[in-house]
Amino acid sequence: MKAFDPESLTFRYSCEYRGIPGPGHDPSDYPMDWEVSVEGTVYETDDEGFDIGDGEDVHVGDARVRVIPDAGSIDLLDTMDAVDSEAMGVAEMLFNERPDLIEDLEAGGDLLILSSLWIDPRFRGNKIGHTVLKAILGSVGRVAALVVLQAAPVLSDDGAEEDTPEHKAAKVALRRYWTGFGFEEAAGDYLVLGDMAEVLA
Repeated sequence: MKAFDPESLTFRYSCEYRGIPGPGHDPSDYPMDWEVSVEGTVYETDDEGFDIGDGEDVHVGDARVRVIPDAGSIDLLDTMDAVDSEAMGVAEMLFNERPDLIEDLEAGGDLLILSSLWIDPRFRGNKIGHTVLKAILGSVGRVAALVVLQAAPVLSDDGAEEDTPEHKAAKVALRRYWTGFGFEEAAGDYLVLGDMAEVLA
């Protein structure tokens, strides 16, 4: 099986939202949580590398993103505190360590948090994760003024593997992967993307 053409991927977006987004919305329900499922078609190839057969539809990966509409027009700390620890961590980082980014948000636009992005191991190595995020930014993230992610592998509940060489190496690899997309260091494990014009070009 060979790698598929990223341009042929199919994205399925789902978002359940109560009410109409706006500054007066209940804080705990304010962010829009999007689930993204990515499918593709792979083909067997002959000895000369040409596609043969009808192809096989496969599940390529999944992503979860959180969009905070007009993030500069709300009390971001109070809103994120009412959501969950992930959202609060981002808000605290912005207010305590990168207030300059808060100023950028106040000029208008959404805050988008990339909560998770998983690619089937069979298709890794071709920057498919970059392709998936670019598609997300070109759809539900079109008016995002700032994108934030935490470049750290998911820990188990007890956090036992945090100090292992494998975990540290995974953090370095994640940071390298996402800075290759265009993200810049924010604070701690957080990376930010503020100028999406070049990424979406």
